[in-house]
Amino acid sequence: MINPSRLAGSVKTLKIHFILTLLLFTCLLMGCLHAPGSYRPDNWVNHRIDLKSTADHPNQPLLQVIIVYGPWWCHHSALRLVSPDQPVLFWDPGGAYGTHISLDVRSKDLILIDPPDLETYLQFAWRYSSVEVEVFEWDMSPEDAHELYDILIRGTDKTHPAGKFSTMTMGGFCSVNLSDFLHRFAGKTMIVPKSYLCPHNLARVLYTQSPKRVLVFRRDKQIMYVPSGIPSGRP
Repeated sequence: MINPSRLAGSVKTLKIHFILTLLLFTCLLMGCLHAPGSYRPDNWVNHRIDLKSTADHPNQPLLQVIIVYGPWWCHHSALRLVSPDQPVLFWDPGGAYGTHISLDVRSKDLILIDPPDLETYLQFAWRYSSVEVEVFEWDMSPEDAHELYDILIRGTDKTHPAGKFSTMTMGGFCSVNLSDFLHRFAGKTMIVPKSYLCPHNLARVLYTQSPKRVLVFRRDKQIMYVPSGIPSGRP
């Protein structure tokens, strides 16, 4: 026979756990409810550009961090690395790029077959509720680009000075793993102090890390933002 007092205690415990879980979910959700471009500096030079002008510059190593926004929330982040004498590397942590293609183009969330350029990735993003895509860019030395490339391709184990790392990411944790990667391995290019759950919080930090430029894409226009004092356009 069930003890009424014990049953009442169990129900109370379940209610408490449910309320705590609901509060945690609400906090996480509210943390990612964020309009695009909230942290964009007002004094940066900006002008419209043609999408074709964003093509990779020959022989210039390049790191791109991509933040994708919906109407009221930020919902994805990704990374694109251009390294000399190596295929372009596109990391889509916990994402869906390539899952609709019959070929198996993904390996541990890296797009190893036909990695997208920005134009191709934007076409993919517009299929969903995305309204804006920010692309932060940094030029790199060939040596630094090769170093990041090897870490992304091979991963690291616990013997590495920065610890164990893998590109494989659980859905919903794209920004956590990407910002953790930048925090631990990209210190020669930027300082990301910790990992971030929501992509807009990562974007807020990236605006302070002297990107060469930030490309902002909407369905009807493309704009390039350049920090004041830095000539606009690629060298």
